[in-house]
Amino acid sequence: MTKIYTIILFFLISLSGYSQKISGKITDLEGKPIPFANIYIKELATGTTSNIDGEYYMDLAKGTWNLHYRYLGYQTKEVVVNMTENDLNMDVALAPQTYQLKEVKVLASGEDPAYYVMRKAIAMGDYYTKQVSEYNNMVYLKGSGKVTSVPRLFKKKLAEEGITEGKTFVTENISKIHFELPDKVKEEVISIRSSGLGEQADPMQFITANLYNTKDDGFISPLDKTAFAVYRFELESVFEDQGRMINKIKVTPKRKGKDLFRGYINIAENYWNIHSADLKLNLPMTDVHMHQLYAPVKEEIWMPVSFDFNIQFKGMGFGLEGMYVASIKDYQITLNPDLDHDYLKKLDISKKQEEAQVAELGNQESKVLSVKEQKRKQEIQTLLEKDDMSNSEMRKLARLMEKDTEKPKKEKVREPLEIKIEKVKMAKDAKDKDSLYWAEMRPIPLSEDEKISFEKKDSMEIVRNSPEYKDSVRIANRKFKFNHLLFGKTYKYKESNSNFTTPGLLSFDKVSYNTVQGFTFNAPFRYTKSDTLGHLFTLSPEFTYAFSRKHLDYSLSTYYRYNGLKRSYIGFGLGSKAVDFNGKTGIDPLLNAMSSLYFKDNYMKLYDKNYINIWHNTDLANGLRLSTSVEYANRKQLYNNNSWYISDPDDNEYTINIPEGVDPLLVQDNKAFSVEAKLEYTPRHRYSIEKGVKRMTWYHNQPTFGLRYKQAIKDVFDSEADYSLLEASIKQQFETGFNDRLSYNVKAGSFLTSDNMHFSDFKHFNTSKPTVMLGGGLNTFRLLDYYQHSTTEDYLEAHLQYESDRLLLKRLPILNNSLAIQERVFANYLTHENKKNYWEVGYGLSQIFLFMDIEVVWSFDGKHHRDTGVKLKFNF
Repeated sequence: MTKIYTIILFFLISLSGYSQKISGKITDLEGKPIPFANIYIKELATGTTSNIDGEYYMDLAKGTWNLHYRYLGYQTKEVVVNMTENDLNMDVALAPQTYQLKEVKVLASGEDPAYYVMRKAIAMGDYYTKQVSEYNNMVYLKGSGKVTSVPRLFKKKLAEEGITEGKTFVTENISKIHFELPDKVKEEVISIRSSGLGEQADPMQFITANLYNTKDDGFISPLDKTAFAVYRFELESVFEDQGRMINKIKVTPKRKGKDLFRGYINIAENYWNIHSADLKLNLPMTDVHMHQLYAPVKEEIWMPVSFDFNIQFKGMGFGLEGMYVASIKDYQITLNPDLDHDYLKKLDISKKQEEAQVAELGNQESKVLSVKEQKRKQEIQTLLEKDDMSNSEMRKLARLMEKDTEKPKKEKVREPLEIKIEKVKMAKDAKDKDSLYWAEMRPIPLSEDEKISFEKKDSMEIVRNSPEYKDSVRIANRKFKFNHLLFGKTYKYKESNSNFTTPGLLSFDKVSYNTVQGFTFNAPFRYTKSDTLGHLFTLSPEFTYAFSRKHLDYSLSTYYRYNGLKRSYIGFGLGSKAVDFNGKTGIDPLLNAMSSLYFKDNYMKLYDKNYINIWHNTDLANGLRLSTSVEYANRKQLYNNNSWYISDPDDNEYTINIPEGVDPLLVQDNKAFSVEAKLEYTPRHRYSIEKGVKRMTWYHNQPTFGLRYKQAIKDVFDSEADYSLLEASIKQQFETGFNDRLSYNVKAGSFLTSDNMHFSDFKHFNTSKPTVMLGGGLNTFRLLDYYQHSTTEDYLEAHLQYESDRLLLKRLPILNNSLAIQERVFANYLTHENKKNYWEVGYGLSQIFLFMDIEVVWSFDGKHHRDTGVKLKFNF
């Protein structure tokens, strides 16, 4: 009997918890659908969002509920529904928002009242950023898009991947989110699926979007403390929503740029929190239009409940239309216990004219405040109540609020070196949910195009999950085909976590030209194998055939990472190569081929190197890295074997294969045995650990100190070279402002001995003679000839560069429209025995058409002007 009663009780409980469905369509008064409108139930801290056709549905338990239907530009409509045991259809028409002009005190300056609103909102930003210390919610995110245009050259290839014009792709997921101040996020993906292009929808980049601080994303928010320098604000109107008066502020950039918003931001009167936002971004080749809608999820706490982003990309013949929409519900909020929230309470009480309660509230302080704290809180309250706040007062209030929201620090805690990678927890069956599950759990209905997209994907999945199809894919990844011989191929072996890459005979990027070898064809092969313990093995044979020399060069290099946490590698190499005398920073082979064939300027000078080496790298401690190597090389002189060219506009003659001004004895045959050791140290270099491998952050603001020693030893394996070099260096780059960066690099070296040296042993500098540059950056001397300033004497080189979004020319009207362009100024300095006090300064524009830079450079010998040049730099 007990078992029967238990079953009956469980059945009754199940019935009482059963949810009915409310659904319908949200339109304007003319019957046109309103896409992505929000439906929110404050009592349940939950809601949903309509789809692109205005359709919505949600589960709702029996009872009486107040539903708020909202979207930007429309009046919020509150509907009381009484849910019974039956599903309910509720179509809702929203009326346009009723706007009215705000009665304001016109200041003598004639300033728009929007500035008064924005000063209060900016000053309160730090409080609202930290108002909630912790929350949980559920997020549904859907991303969909379609390719609108494809260049003819890529149509066939993309069609093979299932990408065609007009085809819709959809990705959706449902996730649990847990957030803690300052930026700790845990995400558990409950379910996820995609109709194509992978399952990459990650809600956190949308859910944690914070309009109070967008600088980490490369944008200046209208609520940033520097906003008045780059934005104009205009109070267009006010409207009422959910008991608060809302200021509709028009946001207009004072300049054009990829880092600025335009559109509208709505701010609640007296509370100065974000109510909603309708903003646009104009990025290179991409336009983004985003809407954010906030709702009161708890008393005096407004949180985002829906987002939608529309994205349009057009560039290089491609066109793409994309959309992301997020619906957030089931908020569980923890108010930050370390903050004083009385400001909002007092504002609310004052608004209701309950002065007696204000006095009573003031007598209920739970903690004894110091005189300094009492003074600060009084200053904050005075400024908040001020009707004509100036910019300086706004900044003062912001500082006071920031100070007031700081946690008391018992002792200074240093930031941990390890950057913990917050892993997204994936439920075991997250990718296995069927269409019935999604029909039940999806809060935003699919559009017809999205339904078709998933139907096609589901039918394809049946085929792809069959053993026969999987076997065919595995065979295709390994099976040789004739076109692999022509275009190259990477063969993948997932079972052993390895792959093998081969070159193609028609790989034109492997073809080059120089006067020593004539045309060359390079054929690199590569085999890699890794495991989950951080080990990695790589084997790279490479063959280069020089047609004019009728000579086959070869090399074999291999390395093994035996400790991923210490980044420990041991490597080995041998071969025969034609090598640039300036092997590390010489001219780019492609640029040399172009200058040779079209202008008969053969800048590159080569020698034949037959070598064998072994090397080892490891971390001695965090940020302290030791690199050592031993090499034996037999170096032989080479001569020009080809004088072919395409054009010769200046009637040039090819120069011999000896650098200009260099003693021919320095390039003759020579053998060398050398050892090298290098120490690099970066204080507090942060890192992350993933799959047993330690990865240092590529950008940091700490200096890196270097010390390098190289010794060539005579009479070891017939070595003739005899010299020693000691070099010290320091380099650093750091942010000096928003999108502004300062970089420097200084090196000083001394040849302690230089008894017998080949020209390849000299200290060579990174120089660039031609007008055109391929790559090259901070350490490049723009107007120095190749090889002519190489030295065996003590030397010092220094490089300094400052980059900014707006420095000089971008303030001009024409270039102001160039969204992607950055400006930079730079200076380079070099001095040694044969080149005293050479320096150059320059100004450049970078990212022109996203891949080109242009620079103007002036060089000087001491106080005397030496040369002026223009440089075009291509960054492929």
